[in-house]
Amino acid sequence: MKSGVSNSKKEFAFLSSSIIGQVVRGILVGLVVGGVVGSFRLLIEKGFHIVQGLYLNIPSNPIFFGGILGLYAGLIFLAKVLLQSEKDIKGSGIPQIEAELKGLMSSDWWSVLWKKYVLGVVSIASGLMLGREGPSIQLGAMTGKGVAKQLQLSPVEERSLIASGAAAGLAAAFNAPIAGLLFVVEEIYHHFSRFFWVSTLAASLTANVVSLWIFGLDPVLDMPDNLPALSLGQYWLLIGFGLFLGLAGFIYEKVILRIGDAYAWIGAKFHLSAHFYPAVASLLIVPIGILAPQLLGGGHQLILSLTSQSYLVSTLLLYVILRFVWSMVSYGSGLPGGIFLPMLTLGALLGAIFGSLFFTMGVISQQQIPIFIILGMSGYFGAISKAPLTAMILVTEMVGDIRNLMPLGLVTLVAYIVMDLLKGTPIYEAMLEKMLPEQVDESGETTLIEIPVSEKIAGKQVHELDLPRDILITMQIHQGKSQTVNGSTHLYLGDMICLVIPKSQIGAVKDLLL
Repeated sequence: MKSGVSNSKKEFAFLSSSIIGQVVRGILVGLVVGGVVGSFRLLIEKGFHIVQGLYLNIPSNPIFFGGILGLYAGLIFLAKVLLQSEKDIKGSGIPQIEAELKGLMSSDWWSVLWKKYVLGVVSIASGLMLGREGPSIQLGAMTGKGVAKQLQLSPVEERSLIASGAAAGLAAAFNAPIAGLLFVVEEIYHHFSRFFWVSTLAASLTANVVSLWIFGLDPVLDMPDNLPALSLGQYWLLIGFGLFLGLAGFIYEKVILRIGDAYAWIGAKFHLSAHFYPAVASLLIVPIGILAPQLLGGGHQLILSLTSQSYLVSTLLLYVILRFVWSMVSYGSGLPGGIFLPMLTLGALLGAIFGSLFFTMGVISQQQIPIFIILGMSGYFGAISKAPLTAMILVTEMVGDIRNLMPLGLVTLVAYIVMDLLKGTPIYEAMLEKMLPEQVDESGETTLIEIPVSEKIAGKQVHELDLPRDILITMQIHQGKSQTVNGSTHLYLGDMICLVIPKSQIGAVKDLLL
């Protein structure tokens, strides 16, 4: 362990470095991530419009069907080549970033970056019901890691830039910089540290500026202006809606965590290797593209149409079923693509259904239906991710309207409580657990981490902590000053402590002390 301590001198220097240095690093990461994710998002949008146009022209000219088949043949070939050479580009990429920050794996940043970018653009633009946000977060994190490598920074600084890049990726994907910061804290990094949040916020804001420069100032999901607020007498509707969203979110989680088993069964039945799962998803998406091209993709256009068109409740129910099933099929294929936007789309559809039913019952006005679309997105996503603050702020930033924070908070809280009572787990942590057996890095390399003194250990002396033998607490930052610790050092709530630990135990130690 002495060698581990001596090798951490640069890391201690980072922990005592200036706020200005943190901000500068964050801005640098934000600029690069903004460019990477902004171009990623732009190519997906352009490509998706081309694919949707091919589907729309099939009835008038069947030759366009050949173009669709050629597109999916190319996707299947490209997926086989790239997924064989880099397994860490599968799926959304968020579980991989969690594992990286917990020290459980270490990805080749350049390999993941360019292969996820190329295959992600083709996969998401192809019309499969995948979102851009998960890959954007992984692209941002790997860009941050690449910047750290080029600057030859210490491991703790590298983790800081990985977290900053992840937040910047979400900010650029959805024009949601505050949600990017909160998502890293709630879902990926799992605690609030001044050494990370400063650079992370700087990166998020900078990446958002780059995104706004490319796409304009309009919110991603611009809702109608002057929505009439809900009265206090209508708040009882929100409790029932939140209960339903919590239950619906629990069902979603159970199904998506088992979709891999369904693909494994299909593979065994038809003697297909996992590299051909994209062929299954491509084959199944074609009928949807021909019959209902408006349902293709992550769902951005569909959400916007809910506020500009009138749908029958039966039509909305059909859309929910189709989007639910085919988003599972798309994600289970292993192609790069996220579930953020597909989840938000399902939540919006459920909100439109409830809003229409409440309007039919005469308890809300027609102009208030879009409010339930907004509430549905927040409650559904908040339940599944178990990141309610992120859900509330993300939806608020995406729709560009802060007037519904109170009902948003109530629905999201109720949905979260239901999910918790049903023993639902945060979706990305559950995905990480399923991924870990083949991904865990047992190199034994040590590193430095810093965590806040929580109520769980506050007031104790260091010798009273039940830590594994290979964990060493080296320093406590108390009232802004660093002090070396020994067995009799008291731990004060809100202070920061620095530990030298094996990388593979970062997650376990955080669970033990936080």
